[in-house]
Amino acid sequence: MPHTASCINPRATLDQLKHLEIICYVPGWLPKGFKLRSVVITYDEPGPDEGSVGRFPLYSIEYGNGPASPPTASGRWADRTGGATFTIDSAREGIGDRNLMETEDSDEITISSPFGPMYLIYTPKGKGKNARKVEIKANWARDPNMKSENAKALAHPILGRYHGFSATAITVAEFEKIIASLHPIRD
Repeated sequence: MPHTASCINPRATLDQLKHLEIICYVPGWLPKGFKLRSVVITYDEPGPDEGSVGRFPLYSIEYGNGPASPPTASGRWADRTGGATFTIDSAREGIGDRNLMETEDSDEITISSPFGPMYLIYTPKGKGKNARKVEIKANWARDPNMKSENAKALAHPILGRYHGFSATAITVAEFEKIIASLHPIRD
């Protein structure tokens, strides 16, 4: 189960991500016209079996093109009509399947990524990698800290995070190019 998030900063900046102790990913390539829409930083509180070890930072980033209304209270952009998006979400634990779609018009593919093989599901199916998709979702990707903490069999991750990647109104080929360009925001 995820812990309660507190101290939401819905107007954070990419520069603030550089100061977090976790690995935060940003793309080195985006489709033409994409701009940063929002950066949100939240903190998970420790669970009942973790003592008072501190708070655990999480982040979300959204890029997009086209018109959008102002951010909601959570910092996410409300209106995605008329534009394409690429989002990054992070989680510490309590994750479920990200890539389930309740449609019979979906397809799946596995691509190469900086995290290893990455499973994608998208809709609509067919028309190849160069047709615009309504939605693309990738499975959760573990960063190096999460892989290390999983290998040590820690009950709860401290610096490790899962990263989820999603997009709307872009092609699978564009999504794959964005994923290939991902890198930590700081060295």
